Amino acid sequence: MKKNRTLTILISLFMLAFNVSLVFAAPKLSLHIVVEETIAGGSEAFIASGSAVPGLICASGDVVEVGGTTPNSSGGPIETFWVTKQFDCGGDNTFDVEMFVRLNTTTGYTKAKWNIVSGTGVYQNLQGKGKLVGTPSTTPGDIIDVYDGKVF
Repeated sequence: MKKNRTLTILISLFMLAFNVSLVFAAPKLSLHIVVEETIAGGSEAFIASGSAVPGLICASGDVVEVGGTTPNSSGGPIETFWVTKQFDCGGDNTFDVEMFVRLNTTTGYTKAKWNIVSGTGVYQNLQGKGKLVGTPSTTPGDIIDVYDGKVF
């Protein structure tokens, strides 16, 4: 009888702790970012929207490449590489996104999965991930990158 009572108390405490953690878990908010990437490099402007904007993420800012690897080619039109982009919302509030990119050199289209790896200022504890699709721009050599995902 005492064993059953102890087990019931332990199960009850576990259920209470589990429910409390769900209540305090941060909601994941949608994020949609558009950037016209210039192949020549440098800083580009971004526009953000979704339920994370303007509360969690700024509506606009600048993005720049801060790291990456040299593209690897499989001998065909697909090149793959790692890249880290830093999104700057001003006032020392930045977040870094790392992604593994697949670039089709024939069509100019890209695909990637992205993950927030660090941040400064108000973005110090920002987390999130998603997918990127890049399409050729009307400006030769540029790519319109669209990031879609969830942040918290």
